[in-house]
Amino acid sequence: MLENVNLSASETEQLLRHALASPKRINSQRLALELDVTASRISEGLKGKWHLKPHQKEHLIEKYGQPRGVPGQYVFAEVADSISDFLDDEEAISRKRHVDHILNTLSDPDFLHQLARSITPLPTGVCELPTLKPAEVREKLSRFEKFLLSAEFSEWLEAVKRRYRRFDKEKPAPDDIEEFFWASTHVDIEFLDEIPVSGGRSDLPRNKGLEKKALGYGVGLGPQNLNTLDLVSVGAAFLLLQEEQCYQKAGLAKPLSLNNPPKRRDLVERVEFVLTGDLIREEQSEFKSAKLGLPFSEESIFKVPGNRPQQVISPTFERMGRLEFPSLSTCSNWDLDYWTTYRVRLFLSRDCNYSLVIELGNDQLSMVPAGFHHPLRTIVIPKISGRHVLDHLNALREWLGLDALPEQTIKEEIAQAGGYVPGARIL
Repeated sequence: MLENVNLSASETEQLLRHALASPKRINSQRLALELDVTASRISEGLKGKWHLKPHQKEHLIEKYGQPRGVPGQYVFAEVADSISDFLDDEEAISRKRHVDHILNTLSDPDFLHQLARSITPLPTGVCELPTLKPAEVREKLSRFEKFLLSAEFSEWLEAVKRRYRRFDKEKPAPDDIEEFFWASTHVDIEFLDEIPVSGGRSDLPRNKGLEKKALGYGVGLGPQNLNTLDLVSVGAAFLLLQEEQCYQKAGLAKPLSLNNPPKRRDLVERVEFVLTGDLIREEQSEFKSAKLGLPFSEESIFKVPGNRPQQVISPTFERMGRLEFPSLSTCSNWDLDYWTTYRVRLFLSRDCNYSLVIELGNDQLSMVPAGFHHPLRTIVIPKISGRHVLDHLNALREWLGLDALPEQTIKEEIAQAGGYVPGARIL
């Protein structure tokens, strides 16, 4: 069976060129005799029009050795056709990246198991959450979905969103935000607008709060169960992904289900590259103003007030204090893209065209020193015409915040590497 499977065009070409370039100094006709094919097949193979068979590959490797490619650098990256395409798509890509983070969390088996455990009501005096079997996880999550789709939860969520918008003016501290959310599940839903910033007022009615309504669906909320910060983040994202327009944009064929999570595929495709060109220029620095990404939908997130515009409330199954001191061991991170550092590398390929690699990083993460470029995202523009490379770099210059492009220096670097400088006479 394998005897009839042809090799790829690139592997065929590589093996033929390696044999022809060997110290044994054979020509195309001699090589054709060895492979028991016509001489024209060798020419066709070098052009990608004919393919070796496995037994022919084995013969070439046994006699001439395994060919090596040109040394290069491995990159796993997004792809853009040009700088303008990259810049034009940046807002849409940031939204796709954000929904990817959300869906990766809400389809992760470990996360869903922990979510199911956290909503299991506990008998009085019991503090330890149970370990659940797969069937029990699905049953708990089914109850949770019914609760999230209920009129009671929708009413609570809308009231919380309405009250939360006032935080922009009130500017509460992180612990005040957590206190507000804690109180929001106890106070009767119709009185949520009256909860003070600190949430500590005790004279509001607490007979028909969300915590008691949740028990009617078999869902436990509170200190030993699901934290309200986790509830609001998961609940808002879940309800948004029930809307056809939103779940289709998120790459789903039907509404999101937690007890039957979708098979995930990345919305932002990445490709493997081996960059074999010469490194012409490298630029690494900090953005003058950080590049802030966009959420999948403003309705799906709760931004944390303060001087961290990228931070949103994410589900972590942690207790109080996590907004003030983000944990290193969170189950998920739904923060927006926030790029503070960059590195740009320009490579000259053998055909005198160029490849451009753009890396983006964030030096405000835990364990990342200030000013240190820790790459978190990579974009490759595989082929830039030698005639237009400076045009592309100039288009990128403004986005990077550079005052001017050092064209003279770049031309000198291109010339030293044997590249084409548009308009220059070759002496």
